[in-house]
Amino acid sequence: MKNNLETLAPETGFETPVVFTEPESWHWKVLAKAFITDPTIKFWFDGKEDEDLLESFFEAVVKDVLMSGGTVFSSADRKAVFVWAWLGNTDQKANTFKEKWHGILGETGVKRYNWLYDAGNIHLDPDKVQKSMEPAYLAVLPEAQGRGYGSHLFKWTLDYFDRKGYDAPFILASTRRSAKLYCPLLGYDVCKEVFVNSNDTEPIGVFLKRKK
Repeated sequence: MKNNLETLAPETGFETPVVFTEPESWHWKVLAKAFITDPTIKFWFDGKEDEDLLESFFEAVVKDVLMSGGTVFSSADRKAVFVWAWLGNTDQKANTFKEKWHGILGETGVKRYNWLYDAGNIHLDPDKVQKSMEPAYLAVLPEAQGRGYGSHLFKWTLDYFDRKGYDAPFILASTRRSAKLYCPLLGYDVCKEVFVNSNDTEPIGVFLKRKK
């Protein structure tokens, strides 16, 4: 199946986002540039990440997501990329790409990744999980940040899945600033802030739940 431009009405000031069913190399380049300073990524990689390592990591992530029923979107000008994972993928057999990004994270990184999601205490309705998606990685190139790319792409993709009958029951935000944006824009509430240490003042992740 070829990548395609879906004909849904664009919002003012932005062209309609592109829906990808096949990976393209610039996807992980954008993701790596955008996430190089992300606090959650730094926690998973223990501060050892660099752009080349993140490109390899996100290449495996994108290919794993597309193989596992997820979807990748971008702005029409390729300044923003959004990776959505399908939560209904209950097949525990690791494909080659999942094994690869696990290997890049390393044993400690995988433990930290799993610990963070466990600490979020997110419980999914088993009757609805087959129709549930996770907005996993939203990336905007540094030079394009602060211009509305992220909020437009997030709102558009959430509406896209709503139209298809899929829910996005939670969001993992990297910072309080992101959470503060997502809550009023998308209709979510803060569920739990996760701290690495009890005396930390900034969370390593903020879990949001969708309002019912």
